[in-house]
Amino acid sequence: MNQILKNLSVLALCTGLPMGAWADASDDTLHVAVARETDFIDPIHTSSADGDLFATILYDTLIYVDRATREFKPALAESWSWLDDTTVEFRLREGITFHNGEAFNADDVVYTFGLLMDMNNGFRQQQQDFGNIAEVTKVDDWTVRVRLSQPQPTFENLLASRIAIWPDDYTSANGHMIHATAPVGTGPYRLDSLQAGSVYTLSANADYAAHARPAPTIGHIEVRVIPEIQTQIAEVMAGQLDLALSFSPGDAQMLEGMPGVSVQYGPATRMYFLSMDAAGEGENPLADRRVRQAITWAINRPEMTAALISPSAPALTSQCNPAQNFCLTDIEPANGYDLEAARAALAEAGHAEGLDLRLMAEASLRPVAEAIQGYLSQIGIRLAIDTMPLPAWRTAYINGESQMSIVGWGSGVTSADVSNTLGIFFNGSSTDYVQDPDLIAWTAEARQSMDPARRTELYRQVYTRINEEAYVVPLYGVVATYVTSEDVDFPVPVMDFPDLSLVRWAE
Repeated sequence: MNQILKNLSVLALCTGLPMGAWADASDDTLHVAVARETDFIDPIHTSSADGDLFATILYDTLIYVDRATREFKPALAESWSWLDDTTVEFRLREGITFHNGEAFNADDVVYTFGLLMDMNNGFRQQQQDFGNIAEVTKVDDWTVRVRLSQPQPTFENLLASRIAIWPDDYTSANGHMIHATAPVGTGPYRLDSLQAGSVYTLSANADYAAHARPAPTIGHIEVRVIPEIQTQIAEVMAGQLDLALSFSPGDAQMLEGMPGVSVQYGPATRMYFLSMDAAGEGENPLADRRVRQAITWAINRPEMTAALISPSAPALTSQCNPAQNFCLTDIEPANGYDLEAARAALAEAGHAEGLDLRLMAEASLRPVAEAIQGYLSQIGIRLAIDTMPLPAWRTAYINGESQMSIVGWGSGVTSADVSNTLGIFFNGSSTDYVQDPDLIAWTAEARQSMDPARRTELYRQVYTRINEEAYVVPLYGVVATYVTSEDVDFPVPVMDFPDLSLVRWAE
């Protein structure tokens, strides 16, 4: 046992936690740990991975995505059909009730879509994700028709991820913000209590109407926010957790082979890249392509990825994760590691003596920021690092305050498409630090084309331009890591986000 495990064993003993006494099925409660608090626990108000954990089990969507195959299947809609490229009709499932007893029908769907279309509601990424919805029509109590302004090949992804259906009476009486603290859905679990930033308790919905997703078999779920990974490891060792979802592969390796512990890995669509303010005005060295190229060539991405993330994590050569649909990895130039070329480019740009730059990052990414700082120091770039909590970083980034940032973005199981990344950071908005009119036009067309061949052609143009101009530095993809007790049967999802309602007690 290495010294870290020894220290954690002592920690477990000192805290009075019994070593090896696993939290089992005796209280029929699944004990789960996450590292970060979420701002909302429904998917309409936010698009975060942290919120998705709760949203997935509290709400149903019109269609459900199978966690094992990524196949779209009926959920609240028992069927759906495309009448043309912009019109989809849903036949709704009858006999479903919300957690508060309110009956589900077409009025709830029309009401929810009406909120999505009202831009005064200020949902995160509302214009980006919902702005293409033009009209929703109630055909009858069990039939709804939705019309889009433009064709949207990823609309089913959106339906299965962000568009939970809210009860119209409950929501209109309390305002849509009620779902941030007292959510009411039709999902397999209901929220019993919430201590923001601390503990969430949920219980199985005894009236759940199973469809493509089966009814839950575990009676209760307790989710605790434990920011310190070492504390999570200690609680795993002490048998106080059934499922930990925030471990890196490196963290989890320390637990592999430990009695009573199961460590599993799965694919993930999350990617990280280095954003550079290529469009900034004034005295902005990053407006010079040669400076951006120097930065790109100075970072040894394979080395950094293997050392800090995982030997099995992909070091990226284009602005996408290989697990995403339409990710092309054969893009030229590949922008590899070349210190001599980096020094020459920086000198040609007039910075032979180096220059000073500032990097912002969310606090947990400081090791990656420091690695980048070390690489850039080899070519004379003096990098100041400013790390901060995620909400503060997000606000600064959206407000255009970033010179350089490490940006993480995930597509997840329900929207594993590159449009979910390219359409956010190359769309002319405040999160677009490039503002290249061709990229804006190409990504917009690709988001609307129903022709896969045309989408591939457009994305090839996008990736090639990004690499040629060194607009960003694609860094790495991640590996999803799941640590469980052996009392738990946990089906590893085909993509990032698990559905806790599928967890079973091991037989």
